[in-house]
Amino acid sequence: MAGSSTALAAPMPSVRLGILQFGTVQWVADIIRRNGLDSANHFALTTTLLANTDAGRVALMANAADIVVSDWMFVAVQRAAGTKLCFAPFSSSTGGVMTSKSSPIHSLADLAHRKLGVAGGPVDKSWLMVRAAAKKAAGIDLAEAADVVFGAPPLLNAKLMQGELDAVLTYWNFAARLEAADYRRVISVDDCARGLGLPSSMSLVGFVFHEEWAKRDPATINGFLTATSLAEDSLAKSSVEWRQIRPLMNAPDDRLFQRLREGFVQGVSHPDAATQERAATRLFDVLLQTGGPRATQGLSQLPPGIFWPPSALNG
Repeated sequence: MAGSSTALAAPMPSVRLGILQFGTVQWVADIIRRNGLDSANHFALTTTLLANTDAGRVALMANAADIVVSDWMFVAVQRAAGTKLCFAPFSSSTGGVMTSKSSPIHSLADLAHRKLGVAGGPVDKSWLMVRAAAKKAAGIDLAEAADVVFGAPPLLNAKLMQGELDAVLTYWNFAARLEAADYRRVISVDDCARGLGLPSSMSLVGFVFHEEWAKRDPATINGFLTATSLAEDSLAKSSVEWRQIRPLMNAPDDRLFQRLREGFVQGVSHPDAATQERAATRLFDVLLQTGGPRATQGLSQLPPGIFWPPSALNG
């Protein structure tokens, strides 16, 4: 009967993605839906607005979202505790240490005895890499040598602009906002990684999801990752797409808009699972040496199967 096969066709599986307001994942999700990249890859994308990264982790663990963005150390800790999560790279863009144009701070050594704001907390991976780089380059532990204040990126940016901080270590999109306001970068997290012998292009943050959910229907997660890659490729090549997502970017002036565009595009090249795993293992060793078990949240080694797709040997 004509049309009966369409009527009886099973609906496409839904993928519930957690996003942050003004976050870069929101840009990608918009492109996916507006260009039908989800249906072209046999899934239906829906989004849930999250208050912050921690809220995303809670949503994932409570089955209120299928995919959120987090770091691979969160996945490692959960796998070690028996909850099998997986990680697929999203962005290799990293932030850096920012200061005012007239500041006398020009190196990690110059941060000694200065008031330094750090985005995140004491075990933030970027902070631990900067600490390790300062130890190697200048023989100082910034946790002791500097007056360190931890906080949320928007607050730290404001405190730097008000002159209450001498410098801030922040994420790439907040560093871009400072650069657009005529603040300068002292050193990037990429520079610190290279100084420690680590690959600079590894992804610290990515898409996190339950392994059981992904393995139950691998075509869905792989379709989502394909759609994401296509959306990122569009942003790497198309000025039209950037004009379309600009209302989502909280970038009213052209200079900030351009900085955010450049920073995003720099992070869209992702290593494969095996390369990412090797890089993560090397970084894990640096974190352990720098911050001890507290820096690795009690882990002495990375559990297998963190990176999607998990190999037959370690998954």
